[in-house]
This record gives sequence, structure tokens and C-alpha cells, in this order.
Amino acid sequence: MTNVNSNDVTFNDILQYEIIKKTYQNIITKLNSRNLKSLKEGLRELLNFVRDIKNNILDKRLRRMIQYQQKLAKRLLLIINIRYVIFFIYKVLVNTLVSRLYKSIRTLLEEVSNVIRY
Repeated sequence: MTNVNSNDVTFNDILQYEIIKKTYQNIITKLNSRNLKSLKEGLRELLNFVRDIKNNILDKRLRRMIQYQQKLAKRLLLIINIRYVIFFIYKVLVNTLVSRLYKSIRTLLEEVSNVIRY
């Protein structure tokens, strides 16, 4: 890419801009999806795209913006993936507590039944 401060815009720069614009529009569509699979796909696509273009950007301001996007996308993917772990732990805890409560109620009913018989 050319220097942003320069007025020397080449045909190649215009083509690169169009490719970048189209790629970002595709990613935005996936990020706006309610489907979690599509969201994760969009985040991965963004991370791959940013990784590929980050080293070719000469302008520091644009590079910082790209790095910020990369940081946000990584955090979002981490949160989405941790959500599954938290949900799994939640299910295990709920099942364990329900099982313990069930056993406690059964024990209480057995004790009450034994007291009533005698």
C-alpha cells in the first residue's frame, strides 16, 4: 500500500482498497449474524485477513487500528469459547446439586417413614 499522506495513488492501490473493502463487508455481515457459528467464522476470517495485511501497512495509525481490531477479535473468540466451558461447569454443578438434593429428600422421607412406623 502507498503512504496515506502521499497523493500518488496507483491502480494497484485502488484494487487493494476494493479487495479490503469487500472483505470487510463480508466480515461485517458475518459479525452481524445471530448465528454463533457464523460469528466465529467471521472472527476467524477477520483474524486471518488482519494477520495477512498487517505487515504490509506502512501508516502507523492504520497499523494501530488493525492491531486493535485483532485484539478485539481475539478477546471475543476467547469469551465465546470460554462460554462453553462455563456452561459445561454450570451443567455439572446443577446436576450434582440436583442429585444431592434428590438423595437428601429421599433420605429425609425414609427417616420420616421409619419414625412413623415405630
